[in-house]
Amino acid sequence: MKYLNIFLIVLIGISMSGCQEKLLAVLEEKYEALNEQAEYVSVEGVPVAKKMRFLELSEEVMPEGAELKQIALIRHGEPDLNKIGRFNYKEAKQYIKDYDSVGILIPDEPFFELEEEEEVLIFVSNLNRAISTAKYLFGTERDITQSAEFREFERSLGDRRIKMDLPLRYWTITARIEWLLGFNEEGIESFEEARERAMAGAIKLATHSERHDKVVLVAHGFLNRYIKKYLKDLGWEVVRDGGRDYLGATILAKIDEEEGGSIAQMD
Repeated sequence: MKYLNIFLIVLIGISMSGCQEKLLAVLEEKYEALNEQAEYVSVEGVPVAKKMRFLELSEEVMPEGAELKQIALIRHGEPDLNKIGRFNYKEAKQYIKDYDSVGILIPDEPFFELEEEEEVLIFVSNLNRAISTAKYLFGTERDITQSAEFREFERSLGDRRIKMDLPLRYWTITARIEWLLGFNEEGIESFEEARERAMAGAIKLATHSERHDKVVLVAHGFLNRYIKKYLKDLGWEVVRDGGRDYLGATILAKIDEEEGGSIAQMD
């Protein structure tokens, strides 16, 4: 009898896991269909992002007894800052400083759509480009929680003074690579510390999702990438991958079975 009970528990677990995979596949298909039908928003006539929204239970994406949790990770818009041409060391260092203080190029309308009464918990980095993005998307009427915990991974050019004018990408990419390798950490957090911060951020979002079915984070490329990784470690699955570009929006989902629910009975 003991082994029979264990066998039945294993079978139920496999059945529920299979049903969860089917439900997540349905969500991916739904988001893909929304993306195909969506129009672009533009900045001065240049398309920058497709319109999107959260999926709703009213769209019959979940069976009875299932609870859908969704977290959207949104990268900020393009900073309102010149990056064309060649930069010397001093100019590149000033650019990195300015990058953390400027606003963004505002599209003609919000690309992430929320209904007026839609209940969504919104977090944002404390850096201005993320704050500007959140205000552009959601206005000033909604409660938006700012936190330094969600700021971008830091970087520094160090004390090198190459006496050459070089493309900006040389300076920014080199600074990031050296920081990842453990150089140029003076005065800023290390890569290990940044990853620990991202893990804490992922846990924070997941914890808040226990009381809020929809959570949004407006933050940054590297930070969002690692938060996505740690959310997946916590059992969340990507159902819409928005990429790494400005205004890229990735949505992760988790399906909880409510007490008395019947996910495992799906066909």
